[in-house]
Amino acid sequence: MKLRTFLVLSGLSFVLFVAVNLISWQLPLAIPQSAAAGKLVWQHHNCISCHTLFGNGGYVGEDLTHIVAKYSSSELVTYLVNPPVMRPNKHTLHPALSEPDAEQLVTYLEYVRTLPTLGWPPQPEKAGDYR
Repeated sequence: MKLRTFLVLSGLSFVLFVAVNLISWQLPLAIPQSAAAGKLVWQHHNCISCHTLFGNGGYVGEDLTHIVAKYSSSELVTYLVNPPVMRPNKHTLHPALSEPDAEQLVTYLEYVRTLPTLGWPPQPEKAGDYR
């Protein structure tokens, strides 16, 4: 009788454990197709060699994690299609993108802006803020 009670309670505990985990478990949301197309533009043009997202990447250019909070989508597309003459290093120029590529890249950066960053990138502290 004790063994039967133990097995029944163990089985119920297992079922309850699985049910709670299934209810609380959320599948990660898939990246929208429009943002995925922009990620491919990011990868194709090797933007990460100069720019960072979430602190990962190169440090020649600006961290672009929250760039869409600073500039409108149209401003970013215009900048990417007609970039100013600048030299990230002595051997390359910032590439100009086609308008469709620029729009897709901005869509990807808009998606990146929606992801939780836990305060990234850190903001520089002022000298008087140390205590």
